[in-house]
Amino acid sequence: MQRSSTDGVTVLWQTAPAPGPLTAVLSFGTGVRDETAPTLGVTRLVEALAMTRVGNRPHEFGSTVGEEMTHFIATGTPDDITGFLHAVCSALGDLPLHDTAHTTRLLGIHAPLTCDHRGSAPLDARYGPHGLGLLAHQGPDTYARLRPDTARTHAATHFTRGNAVLTLDGPPPAGLTLPLPDGPRPHRPAPRPRAGTAGTWQQRQIDTVSLLLTSHAHEPAADAAAHVLGRRVEQNTHHTRGITDEPTHHRFLRDRLTLDRVLALHPAEGHAEEAAEILWNEALDLARRGPTPDELAAFTAHARDLHDCHHSHWTTLHRAFTAEHFGIPHHDARTLLAQHTAVTAQDVTHYLRRTLPDAVLVVPLDAAPRPATLHGTPLPSSTCWRFHTQHSPTPGTRFRPNPLRRATTPRHERAEYVLTSWGLVARDAQDEHPLRFDEIALMRHDGAGRIVLAGCGCTQHVHPDQVARGERLIAALDAAVPPHLVHTGP
Repeated sequence: MQRSSTDGVTVLWQTAPAPGPLTAVLSFGTGVRDETAPTLGVTRLVEALAMTRVGNRPHEFGSTVGEEMTHFIATGTPDDITGFLHAVCSALGDLPLHDTAHTTRLLGIHAPLTCDHRGSAPLDARYGPHGLGLLAHQGPDTYARLRPDTARTHAATHFTRGNAVLTLDGPPPAGLTLPLPDGPRPHRPAPRPRAGTAGTWQQRQIDTVSLLLTSHAHEPAADAAAHVLGRRVEQNTHHTRGITDEPTHHRFLRDRLTLDRVLALHPAEGHAEEAAEILWNEALDLARRGPTPDELAAFTAHARDLHDCHHSHWTTLHRAFTAEHFGIPHHDARTLLAQHTAVTAQDVTHYLRRTLPDAVLVVPLDAAPRPATLHGTPLPSSTCWRFHTQHSPTPGTRFRPNPLRRATTPRHERAEYVLTSWGLVARDAQDEHPLRFDEIALMRHDGAGRIVLAGCGCTQHVHPDQVARGERLIAALDAAVPPHLVHTGP
């Protein structure tokens, strides 16, 4: 891989051109994890606005937004590539912000799945609605909150020449220009895990079962473990029992040294608990006894196909610009294949024994599995609800249900609120959920009520009609939440 620079943008290219047309990928080190709850979707908005300036072209082109990166891709003649890249860079420096309302409306109608939501549940459990945890909170309604100034600020910060890398599968074409706005590569802090979530299982309002395991950014033993575990779970839950679909694997870059790996599966109705126990127990068995020789051979064959497939030039490009953006050591296909082939059963067990104490297993609300740790003790359940039998009730000003609700709602279903100096507590007959003011990620107006996205990722709907003197609760929320976290639109 050769390295040069054009207009201050790093350019990586292969010395020997790939057969056929030239492929170019202009990537920016920004994605969903660089957004906040109020600005969720802004990277997709910037990308969509820029593409409206590109127009129709006689060659293959497109763009994608992912968790960590945004790509503008084209395949064609050298002149096609030069024209496309110039158009994209010019548009990013002068976004058609007058089209924001029209574009956000279209994004809401045809909201693309820029990231795979199946892998997002344990990220939300681990990080809450911040960084990688935001993937679980994408939806068509997110675009309606975005304004032209939000897109302008995001583009000026993240779509700059210092945060761009151009990668080509052949030499750069003559006359190439990349007129991007000036600006450095922004600092990207690693998302901060929520306290008490490592080494736990958790219920969420989802319809998938998923397991999050961490690894080093480059760790062949982790690749082998993920492959073998996925094959075991697929055989056990999908082929043999027929209780889930085929599991899917997802990799998320937490920081330049660490990956969050998620294995997710969709269980048939009533089988989430069984699927979760199979997934967890297979991981435990693999950590204790390791893969069989046949399983390692199957992984080696998979690695060989991966590195020798006809898309290998695209895989090479992807590794190159990922390494450039995030400082990950770059390895060519031959080196990677040699490292994957050298993985042993002991390497796999060593990796899993190291990572399982940090794992997060996430299941639907109606599932209550009984997972155990490597030492045989029950795996703790992490929940943001506190049971009355385990904690004393939170002191504060109580707001009981209004008389109509008390008369029409059974006692065990009645909910009330407790207002404290630090936040609001939702309480029912069995447990309570604290809502700290300083951890609120977003608050939306819903008529007289408020919809609050808490720091744990849960959504609380607070309406003044639910309790007596409810207007005081709304006033307390309005006074506590900073304006930039409040959305008052439709």
